[in-house]
Amino acid sequence: MASSPAVDVSCRRREKRRQLDARRSKCRIRLGGHMEQWCLLKERLGFSLHSQLAKFLLDRTACVICGLPGFCSPPHGLSE
Repeated sequence: MASSPAVDVSCRRREKRRQLDARRSKCRIRLGGHMEQWCLLKERLGFSLHSQLAKFLLDRTACVICGLPGFCSPPHGLSE
């Protein structure tokens, strides 16, 4: 007995959604109860995207820890 086309489409959509969720989950960062603090910092530094704040913080950490040149420039519109 063959399944109906509607069931096949539904199964394919569900599987595609599961795959996309799994891929997205690999680059998720869990902030736990610190989301409010993260958003406040993002706003105060003038970033519109969470990824911008993450990149800025990674660059600053690399600058401080490794002494890598070129990572210490402030974000657009900010001065040190």
